[in-house]
Amino acid sequence: MVAATAVSAADVAVPLPGMSRHRIPGGVAFENFEMRERFRPGQRVVFGITHRTPTRIFQRVVDTADPVPSRPATLRAGAASTPDDASASRGVANPDGGSSDRVLVGVNYFAGWWQPLPNKWNYDPAVGDWRTNYPGRVPLLGEYNTQETMDREIIAAAAHGIDFFLILWYYNGPGEAAERETHARFLNEGLRTFIRSPEAPRLRFAVEYCNHPPYEVKTDRDWEECLRAWLPAFQHPSYLRVGGRLVFKVHSWHYFWRENGEKAETCRSRLAALRQSVRAAGLGELLIGCGVAANERIEAGHPATQFFEFTNTYMDLPNRPAGDTDEPYKVLAQFIRESRNQHLRDAVPYLPFLGAGFNARPWPDRRVRFAFPTREEWTQGLREMRADLDRIGTLGLPLPGGGRQKAFTIYAWNEFGEGGIVAPTRGEGSMKLESIETVFGRGPR
Repeated sequence: MVAATAVSAADVAVPLPGMSRHRIPGGVAFENFEMRERFRPGQRVVFGITHRTPTRIFQRVVDTADPVPSRPATLRAGAASTPDDASASRGVANPDGGSSDRVLVGVNYFAGWWQPLPNKWNYDPAVGDWRTNYPGRVPLLGEYNTQETMDREIIAAAAHGIDFFLILWYYNGPGEAAERETHARFLNEGLRTFIRSPEAPRLRFAVEYCNHPPYEVKTDRDWEECLRAWLPAFQHPSYLRVGGRLVFKVHSWHYFWRENGEKAETCRSRLAALRQSVRAAGLGELLIGCGVAANERIEAGHPATQFFEFTNTYMDLPNRPAGDTDEPYKVLAQFIRESRNQHLRDAVPYLPFLGAGFNARPWPDRRVRFAFPTREEWTQGLREMRADLDRIGTLGLPLPGGGRQKAFTIYAWNEFGEGGIVAPTRGEGSMKLESIETVFGRGPR
């Protein structure tokens, strides 16, 4: 920790670390504040003045969709900085319900990378550790979902224009030791390590309840266990809010319907209990969405519109058989872009997705495979997403009063086996992160 007291620019001949090199009229630069980060050479710290009370400043940090500072030593109260070209036009999301020109960039997060065997790197002794045959997929920030890995991942994501992780969460049963598959208790390490991370203020996160078999929730008792597990996440100051509401997603609408006995009243009562638990905790309202197929139109009369306020696709593929060779990435990119047009007349907003790739060769997965995108192909896909968010008025997240927050998700941060990879790897370095920053900028933090 570095402490500072009132200092006059006229009092020192040589600028001290953290001090401006330009004299300030009147002499006094700042008074009695603390920075909770060590000073680093080349670090810039920007200060400002505001008439807001501390309560209003804190409420703005909690309620807005605009992430908290990506550089923790920067004090945001009234702060100003010189944005680069990409972020200069990136406005701030309006938590009061107005449409925003700023695009929120989310990335799906899968915490399937534990160390005990068998694991996702070494699922079959006869096959062995597939990292040997696919070294380009090995992540640079950590190969297992440890606290240190998450800390590094938050820093990297926030520094390259990502606003939030949409973290997959799986229900195994009551208690932290319960498992529905071998080592499945580790699947929620992503949420646990994000909440505990000292780097969490740099980024937002939201929960995606992954309800495909065998992780469905069929009883009221199990649903209540889920509510108790989710509440600490909702209470975290970095939890994503849009329009003042906590964002939450059910992975699959179709599985939600089935796990609730295909009864509308059961679906409705479960979501009502979720909303009430959040209100009772003093956390306000939820914005609840569900997963649908990429080409699934959610027009008036679709059952999902009875229960959910937005839809989203985790990942989807064109319906074609897998061949012996990889298909070009442009085939996948075209399928994904054309699917966005299927949601022109949706009754609720559609949060669009962009696939960073799909090629599950390391695993016994026979779905169609695609070559990884080049830098040019990936950048083009991001630019097309930005253009479609401007062109199609149903894409994004709903704001109060009928407004829309432009936003999308990327599949995925760390689907190393399936090939949806944004995290830095030996093969690509930080190429995908660099392109995200080029197209969307880092924006005001």
